[in-house]
Amino acid sequence: MKKVLLVLLAVLFCGTLNLNAQKKTIRATPSTAKIYIDGNYVGDGSYTVKFNRNEDFITVKVEELGYVTKEFNVYKSDTRKTIGVKLVEDDSLEGSTASELANKYFTIQVRDGLDVDKAWKLLSQVMLDYFNEMKTSDKASGYMNTSWYYETFPMAKLKVRTMVQIKEVSSDGLAYQIKIFSEIADIESNEQGFKPWPRVTKKFEPLINEMQMRIGKN
Repeated sequence: MKKVLLVLLAVLFCGTLNLNAQKKTIRATPSTAKIYIDGNYVGDGSYTVKFNRNEDFITVKVEELGYVTKEFNVYKSDTRKTIGVKLVEDDSLEGSTASELANKYFTIQVRDGLDVDKAWKLLSQVMLDYFNEMKTSDKASGYMNTSWYYETFPMAKLKVRTMVQIKEVSSDGLAYQIKIFSEIADIESNEQGFKPWPRVTKKFEPLINEMQMRIGKN
């Protein structure tokens, strides 16, 4: 009789442990972070998930604006009841600003009294304040192109490259079309991994206003 009771108690104990092991709480920092389980949004900050009988693991994603997204698997066999997830700030967002002019041409009308030679000299000075070298600078054709400038953001594991293209255009008076190429990629990717980014790094944020002030009409 005692043996039977011991077996029953052991079964109940194991069952309780197994039930507890199938429930795990995901707790995120900051508390406003959104939690996704297997691609489905389930809540902000904290969520307790219960494994199905035939599930060995779940995929968790935690994200919040201004932070680096984390995605990982949680296994049923994991002995932790609570799994803390602390997001780190996205330094690529902190070090840049959104811009409607990124990767688009915009036109600056040269102010009256400024001839081609003076306007070209002023544009060249501005470019050399931001870039180490020019890839192309041809005053005769009115075309200027910088080399790529690279910046890395280790917390977000991203890199950004920036280039500026300037060309003289036919207009009502002297004018230049300018395009700021801004592209982003994973920090370990090759040159083919870059894609357009609708932001500019803070290094180049003043560039448009500076060109407008140097040569543009008020």
